[in-house]
Amino acid sequence: MKAVGIEQFGDREQLQLLEITEPELGKRDVLIDMYATSVNPIDFKIREGKKQSLDFPVIPGNDIAGIVIGKGSDVAQFSIGDRVFATPKQIPGATYAEKVAIDETLLTRLPLQANFQEAAATPLAALTAWQNLKERIRVKKGNHVLIIGGGGGVGTFAIQLAKQLGATVTAIGGSDSQSLMKKLGADHVLNHKKKSILKRIEPVDAVFDCVGGEQQQSFFDIIKKDGCLVSIARQPDQQAAEKAGITAVFTSISPSGRLMKEIRELMEANAIRPMITKVYPFTAKGVREAHEQIESGHTKGKLVIEIKAEA
Repeated sequence: MKAVGIEQFGDREQLQLLEITEPELGKRDVLIDMYATSVNPIDFKIREGKKQSLDFPVIPGNDIAGIVIGKGSDVAQFSIGDRVFATPKQIPGATYAEKVAIDETLLTRLPLQANFQEAAATPLAALTAWQNLKERIRVKKGNHVLIIGGGGGVGTFAIQLAKQLGATVTAIGGSDSQSLMKKLGADHVLNHKKKSILKRIEPVDAVFDCVGGEQQQSFFDIIKKDGCLVSIARQPDQQAAEKAGITAVFTSISPSGRLMKEIRELMEANAIRPMITKVYPFTAKGVREAHEQIESGHTKGKLVIEIKAEA
């Protein structure tokens, strides 16, 4: 089968169209005929060598959207022909490929109204936002949450999901993301390029940091005592956090079929939706272009790779 991957770490030119063997199925595994996947910042970091222990060829990708075409002997929840989406347990999840195998417990069916491109744009980004807001920050109705990077893939979901949890949301993003963040439901939007933005933010219960950067610590001062900062992009300074009287943690996601079902239900209720910026072809050139865009650090919403056209 075809896949786009690398045979050595390096720049975008290392991405090649490869011929690889189909994945083997365990007893609980489901084989997915892939229709689309999406690009996330972790993909280019993997390509550059962030995880040196990987065996080549390395196939990036962590979003699955497709149709069940095979299953292990103990699979009970899914049937051939089911339309499904998920994020794999391992990173990278090898989803830049025509077929992917995944444990059935991580899968859920597509929202009724969603196409494969919308489904592919959702799993890793939405799950990252939902898991952190709901289970780590534990956002409650009436909380004030600051989202840093509200225009990005995770941030656009975080705004919508925080509002679903009843929070007041302040979102920070680039000048080209202001209208998008407002459209998604943010109560207050701020341009990160403007000076003295901290003075314009009321004290918050929590900060969800999707960007990182050296300015992260400056946000400690606007977090209420016993509040928290959760970052998916940078390890916070623990001594500074303790001095400020807050909790600050760096997190990664734990793939969850249960939370994916909740995300599907929210999509079916039209409570959240992915924001797709561009769709790229499943070619070495197409994937390189997608990596170039995600590496720029100025991507609004999600970038999708169409592996197979939907009938």
